Amino acid sequence: MEKYIQQTIDDLETVAQNPPKPSYIEPPPHLEGDEVISELALVPFKTIEELTGIKQKVFPEIIHLQGDQWQRVNDTILKVFGALNIELVDAPPGMPPEWLYEVLTTNWQHPVQYLPASGMDLELCTSDPMTCPYGEYCDCDEAFDEYELPEKFTPIINPFAQSIDAGFICYLNPENPGNGRCPQIADGRPA
Repeated sequence: MEKYIQQTIDDLETVAQNPPKPSYIEPPPHLEGDEVISELALVPFKTIEELTGIKQKVFPEIIHLQGDQWQRVNDTILKVFGALNIELVDAPPGMPPEWLYEVLTTNWQHPVQYLPASGMDLELCTSDPMTCPYGEYCDCDEAFDEYELPEKFTPIINPFAQSIDAGFICYLNPENPGNGRCPQIADGRPA
């Protein structure tokens, strides 16, 4: 198995040293001066498999690896991500290398954008503890610290919450809670 793992690592290293050429982008006239926006808007999503040319099936199942093989493959996959300007931003710290190996290789067909100018933040967490690939290491189900609302704000917070819509901002004067305002709302109706 060691020879096979080394060949897989060598193939990944080749991709890391020779990332694909960026997609030719011809931005519309109003975006010509902003390469990052043009790239983000015009580069299609592809799977990691499509970008690298390395099939998901080349990665051996976790039960066939041993010793430091998981970590070596992980390190090389993350090197490929670096060459593609993709950053895995949500891997929980302290996750064992064999579990990370499982997450990285089973998500090899995850769609990404190859954005050499700006990069892409790759998030694999589903925010659902039942389906999150990080399993027991994921913190997506951790409760937020509950903030105790002072009693003086209770009469005003509920009307504010009922009157605003997503994206609206309301201001609450902590010295005089009755003096808060929602600038987007006039006469109790959304503006």
